[in-house]
Amino acid sequence: MKKIIALSLWLFTGQLLVAQIFSFGVKAGYEAASGYNQFKNMNLADNVVNELKSGFANGYQLGGWMRIGAKSIYLQPELLFNFKNSTQTVYIDNTPLQSSFKSRTVEVPLLLGYKLIDLKVMNLHVTTGPRFILNSGSSLTKSNDWGTFSSSLTQQVKSGNWGWEIGAGVDILALSIDVQYCDYFAPSTSFTLNNQTFNASNDGHGIFITLGWRLL
Repeated sequence: MKKIIALSLWLFTGQLLVAQIFSFGVKAGYEAASGYNQFKNMNLADNVVNELKSGFANGYQLGGWMRIGAKSIYLQPELLFNFKNSTQTVYIDNTPLQSSFKSRTVEVPLLLGYKLIDLKVMNLHVTTGPRFILNSGSSLTKSNDWGTFSSSLTQQVKSGNWGWEIGAGVDILALSIDVQYCDYFAPSTSFTLNNQTFNASNDGHGIFITLGWRLL
């Protein structure tokens, strides 16, 4: 992975020295995500955490983007506000405990883009790069009676997360349409059960479908 990133940066720098472009715009879109904070079978003190399941999450994002680079290869940093909701079910000693998760984050993708086809009125491009995620007001709410576990089990939202995304899109005049796939590398929350804090393993992923408009 490090060699790929280094090679990509070297190619981008070489192109940037030849010709430079600059543009920026706004974008908004839909996110479908799943797989947050999932694990199975963990022994903790007097209880056994059998499983944690995260429900399907729907959400939306809006923000801005900027392109800096050359005719065919460019860097595209973005600043996005992301909102999504999901459910979670924790099984402790085979007892299901449900909660709702409202995710409110500021997300900063740093994408390297390449134009596969570049015509006067449209282009077809691919992008890849890291997505950095900062918590900006996410919350968890217990959805049912947790009984004896109400005081022994708590869940905390982490301040940061990150992932890697890859995607493709098309620009038609000032309009852009993109589809991105993102793998999240860290969980969004941690748990404390009987005074023991632990992190869930994470295989979360999301799909983004966005519309953008170039202002310059």
